[in-house]
Amino acid sequence: MTSNQIPRLVPIQMIADESGTLGVVEDIGGEPISFERFYFFASLQPGARRGGHAHKKLRQVFVVFRGSVKIDIKSSTESYSFHLISNDQALVLPAGYWRDLYDFSPDALVGVIASDKFDEADYIRDWDAFVDWDRAQRHTDIPYLDLSRYSSIIGTRVINAISEVVSSGPLIGGPEVERFEAAFAAYCGVSDAVGIGNGLQALTLALRAADIGEGREVILPANTFIATALAVIEAGAKPVLVDVEETTGLIDMTAVEMAINDSTGAIIPVHLYGHPCDMDRLSEIVGTRPILILEDAAQAHGALYKGRRCGALGHAAAFSFYPTKNLGAVGDAGCVTTNDPALAARIRLLGNYGTRRKYEHLEIGTNSRLDPVQAAALNVKLPYLENFNARRVEHADIYLRRLQNLPGLSLPHVHEWARPVWHVFPVRVAADIRQDFLSYLASNGIGTNIHYPTPIHLQPCFSSMGLGQGSFPISEKLSEQLVSLPLDATHTTAEIERVVEVVRTFCLGVRRSESGPLVLTM
Repeated sequence: MTSNQIPRLVPIQMIADESGTLGVVEDIGGEPISFERFYFFASLQPGARRGGHAHKKLRQVFVVFRGSVKIDIKSSTESYSFHLISNDQALVLPAGYWRDLYDFSPDALVGVIASDKFDEADYIRDWDAFVDWDRAQRHTDIPYLDLSRYSSIIGTRVINAISEVVSSGPLIGGPEVERFEAAFAAYCGVSDAVGIGNGLQALTLALRAADIGEGREVILPANTFIATALAVIEAGAKPVLVDVEETTGLIDMTAVEMAINDSTGAIIPVHLYGHPCDMDRLSEIVGTRPILILEDAAQAHGALYKGRRCGALGHAAAFSFYPTKNLGAVGDAGCVTTNDPALAARIRLLGNYGTRRKYEHLEIGTNSRLDPVQAAALNVKLPYLENFNARRVEHADIYLRRLQNLPGLSLPHVHEWARPVWHVFPVRVAADIRQDFLSYLASNGIGTNIHYPTPIHLQPCFSSMGLGQGSFPISEKLSEQLVSLPLDATHTTAEIERVVEVVRTFCLGVRRSESGPLVLTM
């Protein structure tokens, strides 16, 4: 699944010098392309035709090295014609299109890059069968998230990178981890990045390394994933919850200011949904007090605050690379970024059993290190993060433009100083119709999610806090109203437009009758 689902001609990178010209076929059109097979056509007889089939999953890139060829591309509703006459451009063909190659010049030499090995089951060789299949695909469900879609984009590269790790020797630490730490630090704009086993431990170790433990309080929002609060408990400190902004769900800085006292050791602003918090305002509130500002950037890989990346806005930042994140590994993984080398060194020490030298343990540490297999996958994915994030922004722009001013629906607010990366696109629906909204989208094949259905203070494991219903009214209201719509880099524009149509139909066509149930007024 690519981010542009139509056949298209793209330029090939041509590098000329005094010795000749080098043509490079790589990341066609700025998008990642993995391939398993290369083949070519040559010495074709006059009138020869090739193709006459479609592929369900296989993607291809056609390059004419010599001569020319015409290629017709069709679906059940579209048709395109291309005439390849030079080697400085390529035809990128997504899966799911019928193709016919014909009118080869006598000297034609046509190369084809294929994303997968030969698989007869992937072919559709009968036109009528293809039309039936194509029409069925256009009415398939739209998942909230389908990680398998990434396999057709960069799956081969990830597998190859992991294979190199397995065959290279170092299975703990090693060059892949070092390479990722350096690359991610540079991406975030900090001096240090320390690979950790997961996002929860990234938060925990950052707190421990800053000596935020027993007797200290840590301020965090009530509207966040439970890991933010669990990390405070694991570090031995006391979580102090505050409410959030109603328009964004982000931590309320006024509430933070009121919560600070002499026991406050740290504040964890959560860049929720991929939207950064107002970090300059937070720095002003903290002032010269010795309070650690630890960003929870688990959903904000690449997000910008006043032009600066999340991960470089506080004393340290914790990232999760859980597979569903904007930058996701193939399992659990995490990282801490900081501009404090001493803090980074202590985090690394604590995550490695409290030792720098084997069998000499300086502190009570733990085992939480970035695995080289995960680092290898992240090294493949990191160069594509900006492209994937840009695709998310495009989808969010469609939602923000097309879902404005609908009855019963509120869109997320974006602060003027923020460039979110839309890990989640949350809309608000009145609590009394949210289940009807979810059911209606589900009946139309659209997946949804809720982030988060229960605020931290109402979780059973935190009942000892003694904070009941009504303690944080905005967080509680959001938990009853928010719905996350499908938004991922692998969603197509057509899928996002389809979600828009269904949401608009619900919002414009439902009314509550006096007898209770919602009915459509079409």
